[in-house]
Amino acid sequence: MPEPSTLHLSFERSGAGPTVLRVRQQQPPWRVVRGFQTVSGEALAHVHNVSGGILDSDSLFWRVDVAPGAKAQVTTTGATRVYRSRSEQQTPSQRAEISVGGSGYLEYLPDQLIPFAGSRFEQTTSVRLDEQASLIWWERIAPGREASGEAFRYESLASRFEVTAGGEPIAIERWTLAPQLRSLNSVARLGPFRHFSSCYVCREGESETYWRTFESELQDLAGRVSKAEILWGVTCLRAHGLVIRGVSTSGRLLTESWVEFWKAAKWRLCGRVAEVPRKVH
Repeated sequence: MPEPSTLHLSFERSGAGPTVLRVRQQQPPWRVVRGFQTVSGEALAHVHNVSGGILDSDSLFWRVDVAPGAKAQVTTTGATRVYRSRSEQQTPSQRAEISVGGSGYLEYLPDQLIPFAGSRFEQTTSVRLDEQASLIWWERIAPGREASGEAFRYESLASRFEVTAGGEPIAIERWTLAPQLRSLNSVARLGPFRHFSSCYVCREGESETYWRTFESELQDLAGRVSKAEILWGVTCLRAHGLVIRGVSTSGRLLTESWVEFWKAAKWRLCGRVAEVPRKVH
C-alpha cells in the first residue's frame, strides 16, 4: 500500500491573542492556503482537494491539533466527490486523527459527501478531547448524483468514528453501506429517505444533568423541524456529549435544518453565534 498523502494542521494560541493556523505539512491533493478569523472568534481553515475528489487509488491522511485554549473551525471548499472505482481490488481510504487540548474548541463543518455510481470508499476518524475541550463535528452523506440518476448506485461506503474524552471512549460508530447487495430503501435502513447526517456535540467534564437539559432543548427543536420529508432525533452519549441525527428526502431540507441545529448547539455549548463559513479557494 502506498504511503498516504498527508495534511497536518495546527491551531495555536499565545496568551489572550487570537488563534493562529499553522500548516505543518501538506501533500497533494491536500491544499490549505491560509487561515481566516471568524466573527465568533475561531481560526477558520478551508481544506481543498485539488484533484477534485477521491480517486480509487487515493490513500489520504489528515491530522488536526488544537492547542489548549485555541478555537478552530474547519470546513471544505465544496462537496467531497468519490469517483467511480476502476478496479475491484482498490478501495480509496481517508484517515483522520484529531486532538483538542484543554479548554480548546473545534467545529468541523464539511460539505456533503457524494459517492458516484460504482465507487467505493472507507473513512476512519479518531477524536481525542482533553480536559474541558469542546467539539461540534458534522457529517452529511448524499445518495449520489441524483440529477444523473445515480442515487444509491455506489458499491460501498464505510465509516469508523470514535471520540475519546477523559481517557475513555464516549462514542464508537461503525457502519457499512453496500446498496448493490442490500437495498437502502428497506424500513430497517433509510426507508423513503435519501440523505442522512450526524453531529456530535461534546465537552469533556460536563455533568449528566447538563447534557440531559441540552438534549431536551434540542429535542424540542427536532420536534419543530421534523415532518414527513425530514426526521431529526437527539440522544445523550454515555458521558460528555450528545449526538444529533437526521434523515431527509432532500439535501436542501437537510441543509436548512442542519444550520438551525448548529446555531442552537453552538450557542448552548459556548455562548457564541454560529455563522456559515464563507467558501474560498
